[in-house]
Amino acid sequence: MVKSAMKLRILLCVAFALTIINGWIAVYRVLNVPIPSNAVSKQTPSVNTATPPAKSQDASLHSSGVPDRASEKQSTTPPADKVPGETAMLEKSLRPSPQPPDLPLFSNRIADRVLVEKKARRLTLFRNSTPLKTYEIALGRQPEGAKRFEGDNKTPEGRYVIDTRKKNSSYHRALHISYPSSRDAAFAAQQGRSAGGSIMIHGLPNGMGSLGSFHRLRDWTAGCIAVTNTEIEELWRAIPDGTPIEIRP
Repeated sequence: MVKSAMKLRILLCVAFALTIINGWIAVYRVLNVPIPSNAVSKQTPSVNTATPPAKSQDASLHSSGVPDRASEKQSTTPPADKVPGETAMLEKSLRPSPQPPDLPLFSNRIADRVLVEKKARRLTLFRNSTPLKTYEIALGRQPEGAKRFEGDNKTPEGRYVIDTRKKNSSYHRALHISYPSSRDAAFAAQQGRSAGGSIMIHGLPNGMGSLGSFHRLRDWTAGCIAVTNTEIEELWRAIPDGTPIEIRP
């Protein structure tokens, strides 16, 4: 009786163990069987992230051989950041205005007129109304407005003449401008003051020629027009005494 009960218990334990093993095997198979692709496509909507291929020129034609108006209109529409009017204005603003080449002036080129544009910090030599060369310049320490009185550190404005020159200048070389005119002197006299004078086109202070174009970082003269030593050498050769000079604001 006892033996029969023991056998029954053993059989029940074996059966229970086999049931558990079979259950785990079934779960394993379910977890490792790949899901069919058609089932995935039915459950999850596919998202096409690929960029559609560009249409060829032939694809824009209908079967009748007539161009696709929609595609033609799309191809001719400029992008938002390339508006034709703005692009043209930008290109025009960036296009440099024609100027004489920045090359050494030939020794036989003689100017018959000098133009100084104060706001642009520019001096241009002309011959028969044709520009020969342009130079960047520095002005008086108070560049705004015309010179009126001695010591105001302003550069004159108006029409004058290069009347004399000074080879042994304190500023390498110097071309003297005929300021003050009779009108300038009369205006200053009415105010009970002196109009000043000694306005030159000159180079850099003696011993400081190595500054070169760095002198143009600021306006530093007492009213004169300053260039580099190399440039004053060219101007010395190209501007004879008696050459008219116009100084504009």
